[in-house]
Amino acid sequence: MLASKVSCASKARVVSSVRRSSVRRSVSKSSSKGGVRGSSNVVMAAQVTLDATTGLQVPHGGTLVDLMETDAAKHADLKASCNHTIECSDRNACDVELLVVGGFSPLTGFLNEDDYNSTVENMRLTSGDLFGLPIVMDTDSEDIKAGDKVLLTYQGEDLAVMEVESKYVPDKAKEALNCYGTSSIEHPGVLMISTERGKYYMGGKVTGLKLPTRVF
Repeated sequence: MLASKVSCASKARVVSSVRRSSVRRSVSKSSSKGGVRGSSNVVMAAQVTLDATTGLQVPHGGTLVDLMETDAAKHADLKASCNHTIECSDRNACDVELLVVGGFSPLTGFLNEDDYNSTVENMRLTSGDLFGLPIVMDTDSEDIKAGDKVLLTYQGEDLAVMEVESKYVPDKAKEALNCYGTSSIEHPGVLMISTERGKYYMGGKVTGLKLPTRVF
């Protein structure tokens, strides 16, 4: 269960690390496959861009995302629009928090199938932005479908509303091997994919209501 209790800060560092390591892996793949990926593109992806006005680093993907609905008066309507509820696991709640505060910029929600496949296969979103690990919401529910709205809860708190844009069956074996370099369940990431995540993945926009409360 230790793998499911990874902190949000730790996961953000993991994704950032995978982004960096994916550059190295891209170089390796390019050389081993006769230059499938151009080395010049890899170098460009690894560069840090600074804003000419502020001198601050430009957020990954160009936009620092903030998905929190700050108008509390709208929260009741958002909740009332939901026709399903999912209780988040520790890992789900971490992902929701990082999406809402912009830790996963430029994402505005969980990955749809095309972005999921692109991330697993190429370590990039369909936009071309480097992204090391797929960020997804999982479920075993047969009832939830595209077009539904889901209230995401965690330990008695209403965290966010998810607009389900897609629901799909992932290739977990490929995801494990491509993302973690192994299919052995001795790897905590592979164990998580294999035993913790549900049958289906869902993608769609997330609107934040509240950040999860944790006691450390």
